[in-house]
Amino acid sequence: MRRLLFLLVAVNAPASLAAQGKFPPDSLVNTQVFPHATPVSQVMGTMRNFTGALGVRCQFCHIGEEGKPLDSFDFASDQKRTKLVARQMMLLVAEINRRLDSLPGRGTPGLQVTCNTCHRGTSRPVPLATLITEAAVAAGSDSAVRAYRALRERYYGRDAFDFSESSLNSAALRVGRANKFAEAFSILKLNEEFFPTSASAAVARGNIELIRGDTTAAAAAFREAIRRDSTTAEPRNRLRDIGQKP
Repeated sequence: MRRLLFLLVAVNAPASLAAQGKFPPDSLVNTQVFPHATPVSQVMGTMRNFTGALGVRCQFCHIGEEGKPLDSFDFASDQKRTKLVARQMMLLVAEINRRLDSLPGRGTPGLQVTCNTCHRGTSRPVPLATLITEAAVAAGSDSAVRAYRALRERYYGRDAFDFSESSLNSAALRVGRANKFAEAFSILKLNEEFFPTSASAAVARGNIELIRGDTTAAAAAFREAIRRDSTTAEPRNRLRDIGQKP
């Protein structure tokens, strides 16, 4: 029973329903993690949980076309990499939950890892700052700005991403460390569009100016951070480090 619970909270859609021609099928085929005798209705419910948690449809893991009847899908095929990864993720989730069960002083009921623990409605569970950094370094500031606006439009108000000012500040600093200064400042400009009085954005600007080697511009940014929030300590410390007064 415990093993079945682990499987029901896995990360993706790895089980295979019966061959093409009937949906729902009478039995399972090519199952390597789900017990073969698992009721089909139970597997289908689990699949719905997977697709909801990742924000995807059946064809993300299975061979088939969007909008086509499910009886035309080849659920048994292992052709897609995502399905192969899914099996491993099921085993990973089971192992994590097994280890959680061994924690001393664990309450009842205890915490359980599920697909939503990491994915939260996205197929690739990475922080927003990482996505924006990747877009900026690979394709430039315009691409990064478009990516952010699209993600914000789709996911704002949900658990998928952190849309606080810290995400874009972090992305800007990473991009600045990659010597993509125009892109870094563009990201900060975008951040200040949503957080126009952000002291941390001004601090980030100052730190990037220091990376670029412009202490005059850095000092101006740190003073702007103090103007926005006189209680923040970091810009004062940065000014002292470069021999400047607030």
